[in-house]
Amino acid sequence: MPPSQPERSLTARLYDDIVVGAFSFGAKLGEEQLVERYDTKRHILRDSFAQLEELKLVTRIPNRGVFVREPHPDEVRELFEIRELLELQAARLTKLPAPADVLEKMREIQALHAEATREGRFRDVLHHNAAFHEIQYGACGNAVLAAAIADYATRTHIITSMKFATPTLMENVVSQHLAIVDAMAGASVDTLIEAIRSHFDLARIRQYNHQYTIRHGADAPREVETPRARAIS
Repeated sequence: MPPSQPERSLTARLYDDIVVGAFSFGAKLGEEQLVERYDTKRHILRDSFAQLEELKLVTRIPNRGVFVREPHPDEVRELFEIRELLELQAARLTKLPAPADVLEKMREIQALHAEATREGRFRDVLHHNAAFHEIQYGACGNAVLAAAIADYATRTHIITSMKFATPTLMENVVSQHLAIVDAMAGASVDTLIEAIRSHFDLARIRQYNHQYTIRHGADAPREVETPRARAIS
């Protein structure tokens, strides 16, 4: 899940702002502006940059600075292929029906997620989504697998969050979460697998690929030069 809590760290706040689109692809993350924006120190900011670079959300360009990274479509595809393998394996390991307390907690979190969705509170949507899936995959009984799923989800949030701009996609996620809960309340692993597969909204991936091609061309290399150095306002 995203870097977090209890009082949101600078890394977590930057992560949230990048994922919800406060800083667009290619935006320069100027130290002076960010120190003022987040009321922090330069060394703390640089530590956060290092953590976000590890997640491949930002990139450092020598003598130019730190920029929001734009992953190549091939990288996005590879990340989602790994996510699918991990998440479907977790489904196969999950004992169904899931325990009543797990289902109750998932329903509680999803109610908060749905409310945040309706009200357009995207940061809350992001946090509730992560919490929902943490409970879901924690039920598989393999803590290492659940942690790996959370890690790969964190690395793809910058793509999946494109749904924030499309109300229909946002509502689809609410329906997909409810379908996952219903599947976990049943006894069919195949139904759960299908619910998880449906949650991989390929429309967002295709949308990203299309936009990337418009910006960089169909033959762009895996690592493209940042097209502009836009300072944040």
